[in-house]
Amino acid sequence: MTDNVYTSDVTVDQATTAQLAESIRLREERIADNIDELIGRIHPRVLVTRAVNKAKSGVVEEDGSPKPEVLALGAGTVLGVAALVVGLSGRNKRG
Repeated sequence: MTDNVYTSDVTVDQATTAQLAESIRLREERIADNIDELIGRIHPRVLVTRAVNKAKSGVVEEDGSPKPEVLALGAGTVLGVAALVVGLSGRNKRG
């Protein structure tokens, strides 16, 4: 029979005081580890890093070069704004 109640076939009714104490200690360890992991996941620095990486992945390729579709979208936006400005300025001159 093992002292580790958590992983043994010993039932709580049959466990010794030492086995129950060890089981409680192991559960406390697991709970503490889970809390530490959760705190690490929600730490503001981790959240910021995750958001920055997500934003970068939408704009930059793995090798660091800009994605072609982002460049095309940017160029299209610039051309669209330029066309709008030219169209509106010509409209004011006609009177």
